[in-house]
Amino acid sequence: MKKTILISMITAAFLMSGCSQQEKKEESKESVKTEKSIVQKAAENVQESASNIAQKAKEGVTEAAKATKEGASNMVESAKESIEEGTKKAIEKTKEVASNVADEAKKAASSAAEKTKEKIVEAKEAVSKAVSGKKETKTSVNGEQVFAKCAGCHGAKAEKKALGKSQIIAGWPAEKIQKALEGYKNGTYGGNMKSIMQGQVKNLSDAEIKALSEYISKL
Repeated sequence: MKKTILISMITAAFLMSGCSQQEKKEESKESVKTEKSIVQKAAENVQESASNIAQKAKEGVTEAAKATKEGASNMVESAKESIEEGTKKAIEKTKEVASNVADEAKKAASSAAEKTKEKIVEAKEAVSKAVSGKKETKTSVNGEQVFAKCAGCHGAKAEKKALGKSQIIAGWPAEKIQKALEGYKNGTYGGNMKSIMQGQVKNLSDAEIKALSEYISKL
């Protein structure tokens, strides 16, 4: 009897031990399943986070590229405006310099023209003086020597009537004598003595006529 009870107790212990192990196995399986599910969810969360991060990064790169493009465009536009402004200023400066150069050239030309004009005036004055000097030289002809060939008819002091027909010319004003001689020379003056006197004075120069007139006026 005791032996039977002992066997029964041993059998019951084995059975209880088997059930306990079975339960542990079941619990272990459930725990593994739970852990697997947690790991899977964690992996899914990580994947989702990585995807979100990648998307955000992509969006960030796109925004950065857009901003860089806009920045570059702004820089290009700014550079273009700077170049245009610089070119405009350079053109204005060039015009200003050209205008100044033109003004200086105009002033120089005006000054040169004025100096040239002065030189021309000086040259004219010099020529005029030279001509005047020549005239004075010509009028410095000796009137007494010219009168020598007149003395035969008019007398040594022009006190006679030439050939008994002319007027006594001694003491006539020089201007009157000069006009008479010039009139004889060109045929616009004279009466009975016109043809004779024209032959006498036709070869006389203006200086000789003037010198002769001045000499006779002093007799």
